[in-house]
Amino acid sequence: MGEFYGESYSDNTGMGQAGVSTGNGFQINNLNPALWVKNRFTTLDIGLIGQYKNIASGNRSQRNAGGNLAYLSLSFAVAPRWVIGFNLKPYSFVDYENTFYRPVSGSPAAPSGNPVVAEYITSGKGGINKASITNSVQIGRYLSLGLESSYFFGNVRRSSEVSLPVSGSATDYLVSLHDRNTYSDIAFRAGAAVRIPIKKDNKLNLNLGGAYSFSTSLNATKTTSFELTQGSYPVIAPDTLENNLTGSMKVPEQYQVGASLEWPFKMILSLDYSHQSWSQYKGFDNTNSNLNDVNRIHVGLEYLPRFTSLNYLDLVRYRVGFSYGKTPYTIDKVDINDTNVSLGFTFPMGRGYQNFLSVALVGGQRGSSGSGVVRERYGRVVLGITLLERWFQKQKID
Repeated sequence: MGEFYGESYSDNTGMGQAGVSTGNGFQINNLNPALWVKNRFTTLDIGLIGQYKNIASGNRSQRNAGGNLAYLSLSFAVAPRWVIGFNLKPYSFVDYENTFYRPVSGSPAAPSGNPVVAEYITSGKGGINKASITNSVQIGRYLSLGLESSYFFGNVRRSSEVSLPVSGSATDYLVSLHDRNTYSDIAFRAGAAVRIPIKKDNKLNLNLGGAYSFSTSLNATKTTSFELTQGSYPVIAPDTLENNLTGSMKVPEQYQVGASLEWPFKMILSLDYSHQSWSQYKGFDNTNSNLNDVNRIHVGLEYLPRFTSLNYLDLVRYRVGFSYGKTPYTIDKVDINDTNVSLGFTFPMGRGYQNFLSVALVGGQRGSSGSGVVRERYGRVVLGITLLERWFQKQKID
């Protein structure tokens, strides 16, 4: 499926992807469907993401960068205790290309006395997207529940190519094998959150919350084709080995639970734990690829200096976060871990400061340096724009 974008928006990304138990009511908290009901205004949230990576293995290294739409969300209240939201975002992405060289086993020696060396290129492009409808309701004063219904769609294209030099010819043979997997299906995610007052007059609250993504099997079709060309001319006619072969891919269950201390309009301290059962994953060919379950901790702090101040910097919300956990991969019996730290800022803007511009900065590392393993250091920026407005408001004439 590739790498995952995660469910957090810019504000929660700046808190180490923590915050499943509380929402501030000004921005959409997508970690928990139950928290959408906190947004009493009609809210449009748009996010962009950019990423830079430095990848090293032994004495070799590589740098790359890219960006994409992170999310597009709209929520509005249809009743005093009921909010409906719409969301479109990428769920996972595949984007890589690797080139390496290897002597062709059993090949006759070239005039130089060395065996023929072939160039191998493996590449992948594409990803899976998610379109969702969220219903979030308030039950009583302190409990909220939510359900996200999603439609997954997209495709992943992978290619393996081998370039073979031909003696006495200026052009090489190119052997190509192309796979295209297309996915589509429906999935669900549920959430709950509860607020427990600790001090009177809403001065301190304990928040508890959790979100659970149900395991689902995505419908899939696979097409595999083979080509043998010299230069741009086919040596033999292209052959389709598999044409729209039907299958499925099982996406495992995932949950995140957390607790937070909230000093309203002042500070939020969050601690979350997330788990995804990748050991239950099944690919198109019904194999697991020896993936491991993923467990992570997320810690985040949000601070607002003074909500009623006339000083602009006192109205900026500041965030810091930390996240640590395993990835699904084990290489040579070594678990590949992922650690990152984050900073975040939300700047009020527009008339009456009712809109917001959020920035989250994340720096982290996956894996470690050494023979046979890869160390990946990355920097990520998530930019979010939040626009608030009132809908369905009755006009009154004085």
